Amino acid sequence: MKDAHRLYKNDFQRRGRTWSECLTAAWSWEKDAVRVREAKAARLDAMIAASWAAYNARKNEKPKKKEFEGLSSDVVSYAMGYGRNLYCGD
Repeated sequence: MKDAHRLYKNDFQRRGRTWSECLTAAWSWEKDAVRVREAKAARLDAMIAASWAAYNARKNEKPKKKEFEGLSSDVVSYAMGYGRNLYCGD
């Protein structure tokens, strides 16, 4: 109702509308605002739920196998170029 009064008082926004047209416009704006608020809240809830689902999935997944797991130290050093006296520190 307050928006309808503001709209009716302001000649620039009124654009030749009658009181009933201003009231109808204000009600339609409020209906749209309610719909937008509900949609925004639903989107926010969906984002929060998706975020928690992703967090729980990451938390519950098994740790990845380490790259050098199961290899002896000499195999690793040979692979890195340290174990065959080929080090060139020049």
